[in-house]
Amino acid sequence: MITWMQKHRKYLVITIWISTIAFVGAGFVGWGAYSYNRNRAGAVAVVGDRKITIREMNNAYNNIYSYYQDQLKGAFTREKAKEMGLEKIALGQLINEALMLNYADELGLTTLDSEVENALKNTKAFQQNGVFNKEQYYRVLRNIGTRPKDYEESLKKEITLQKLNNILNLSPTPLEIETFGASLFMQDRLQTKIITADSSKITVNDDILKSFWQKRKKSYLTTKTYELSVIKVPVSFIQVDENETKDYYKKKRYSYTDKDGKIMSYEDAKERVIKDLQFKKGKRFALKKYLALKKGKIKANEKMTISVKQSLFPQDKLKTASVGDVLKPFTFGDAYIVAKVTKIDMPKPMTFEQAKNLVSKEYLKIAKKKQLENKAKNIVTNFNGGKDIGFVSRDDIKKIKGLNELEAVEFLNQVFNSSKKKGYKVFGNKAIIYKVLEQKLLDKNKLKTYSMLLESNVKNAKLAETNQKLLSKLREKYQIESYYKGQ
Repeated sequence: MITWMQKHRKYLVITIWISTIAFVGAGFVGWGAYSYNRNRAGAVAVVGDRKITIREMNNAYNNIYSYYQDQLKGAFTREKAKEMGLEKIALGQLINEALMLNYADELGLTTLDSEVENALKNTKAFQQNGVFNKEQYYRVLRNIGTRPKDYEESLKKEITLQKLNNILNLSPTPLEIETFGASLFMQDRLQTKIITADSSKITVNDDILKSFWQKRKKSYLTTKTYELSVIKVPVSFIQVDENETKDYYKKKRYSYTDKDGKIMSYEDAKERVIKDLQFKKGKRFALKKYLALKKGKIKANEKMTISVKQSLFPQDKLKTASVGDVLKPFTFGDAYIVAKVTKIDMPKPMTFEQAKNLVSKEYLKIAKKKQLENKAKNIVTNFNGGKDIGFVSRDDIKKIKGLNELEAVEFLNQVFNSSKKKGYKVFGNKAIIYKVLEQKLLDKNKLKTYSMLLESNVKNAKLAETNQKLLSKLREKYQIESYYKGQ
């Protein structure tokens, strides 16, 4: 755990904030349609005197999504984001920020233009040879699709929030650091044993699955599908010459990076540059087809039926579309697609046969967990036959054989957060049973080694606690009006 904390210390405040947001921000929004009138000027919410715009909502969602993708090394998907309610977290984050900004306004905290200018000048991404370059600044923002005005407004808020945080940030006392360290570096000598689920001992037949399905059939729905009449506008036929591609690369070179984040040379990026330029030129042809189809001057020549799970299609456009609507051109493979919605099939309860595979998987998952729970409970009562793995602390994740890194973190957290001498933790098809044989308290050497890290984390913990209590009060003080609707 300590190794992880050292490696990811720059994310600790973010992690704490996300935890706070998930708790405090609950109950405000679900991902779906928003409802706003012209007087709200495209806001998804108004908090006190501060508006939260659709653009800010999208940026917050994408930033948090990117954070999780980075932490999970690209394994984070839109489906997982939906499961964890990432959109609710994004809006919760913005509401919390708006509450804090209202409070900062009340305290008279302001950020001067000169402070924003100084922050811009000290941003390495906007520098050339160590000096701020205006053209570089505009180029970088253009490449990420952000207007200078929006970026500077966001930076102004960030500086104001940092000023407020500095006021709220309380220095840790020596006793707090020692107490935190004692909790973190306490060691337990463990005896462990891993058991696995045995599918062969789980009875599965149609009668059992039908009974299971009957109780839950409202949760097994068909996927919402759209029947589209489409026109494909391929871009591969569009000719681009060498001068055009070189000029386009020069303007957009910061968009062409390799897996290590380094800017690619023109030759290495050339294939991508040509394709991007073809799409840029091809959009004009696609828009002509779109207008012609919308006015009824031409007819679509292909049919497509797609579901909401097909991520290559613009879900935001489809969710708000009605039968008869013509969607603006979007990219699909090596072409633009212009589509007219001809039919929408809403989700409906599946028949047992349609749902059988899903039912079987869910039933087995629950049955295995129950089997493991019962097996572990029986073993843990008189547990004595495990392996003595020696003394471990919260950060000794590599000593827990048979568990991956995340499982080991969860397991050790349970061990050190529990007052019981024995216990177990279930992970999918396996469970780990443990018994605490012996315990050691504070390790003074580790306390010295990690003193700076401990001090930083005590400060973060105190700041998170202060923020959470302050936010609770601010919610009572400032009105929160949300125009965002869940699904």
